[in-house]
Amino acid sequence: MNRYLAIDIGGSHIACALVRSGVVERRAQIAVPATPTLETLLPELQRILADLRTGHAVAGVAVAFPGLIDPRSGQVVSTPTGKYEDAVGFDFAGWAKAHLDLPIMLEVDGRMALLGERTYGALIGQDDAVLLGLGTGIGSAALMGGTIVRGRTGHASVLAGHMTIDTDGPLCRCGNIGCAEAIASTWALPGLIAALPGRGRLHALANPDLKAVLDLARAGDDGAQAVRAICLNAWATVALNLVTAYDASYVLVTGGAAAAAEVVPFIQNHVRQHVWCLGAPPVVVRGALGSDAALLAATPLWEDRHDQL
Repeated sequence: MNRYLAIDIGGSHIACALVRSGVVERRAQIAVPATPTLETLLPELQRILADLRTGHAVAGVAVAFPGLIDPRSGQVVSTPTGKYEDAVGFDFAGWAKAHLDLPIMLEVDGRMALLGERTYGALIGQDDAVLLGLGTGIGSAALMGGTIVRGRTGHASVLAGHMTIDTDGPLCRCGNIGCAEAIASTWALPGLIAALPGRGRLHALANPDLKAVLDLARAGDDGAQAVRAICLNAWATVALNLVTAYDASYVLVTGGAAAAAEVVPFIQNHVRQHVWCLGAPPVVVRGALGSDAALLAATPLWEDRHDQL
């Protein structure tokens, strides 16, 4: 099996690894500022990648990117507001050739996580599944008949966070109204907390995240329980919509919030109660690989899916 350099570009950090056949052999990461640009991070990224590959032959680079990618050109065509906006149109192939002397492949981060879990984790051997990623935003991806769903322009299945689930809901960063991400993601939490009656323990958090909300809710905090209820219902609604759209047998829940004991059972119960399908309802499972899923997907991206890109 070949070795590959894997890069998972996230909102708070960039994870890098040397991977081989389901194993992360070396790893490193770069802290990301609040409003990062790709250009400012490239020198440090190049240095880290050079260190990771020292002493090993490497066949290529795989990048999990939080944006939309044109499947024909392999270039980034859209990014979240304020995040890596200079990546749009950036010549990743030229950069990888000039600085690493390697070929490179890009894929949406949610698809990479799904591919990693399907090859090495919670979905081994499964051909029909959807991913629901809970974090700074809400990520998604779909696998049908063993093939990652990409669609005509490359954004099929990855924008579930921007499904409208409340036609009278808040304005989303994407410009739409009532998106799931605008209701139940990390970046939406300050608005949810501000709308709570009175003040509680959530108001004292400088940078609230989903884990803090879920922890406080289990500890009995009324405000956290109210926010948790909003989030759980939103996540379950998105999961059901994904199942309806892609006829999935499995729903894979990933991200930090997925580890909370109540999340997967709540989504499973909602899907079981409301799904319209033949046979047994889809099974909701938690990701097994954690933050390594997208990194480990470098191998199947290059060796098993190359002909589909």
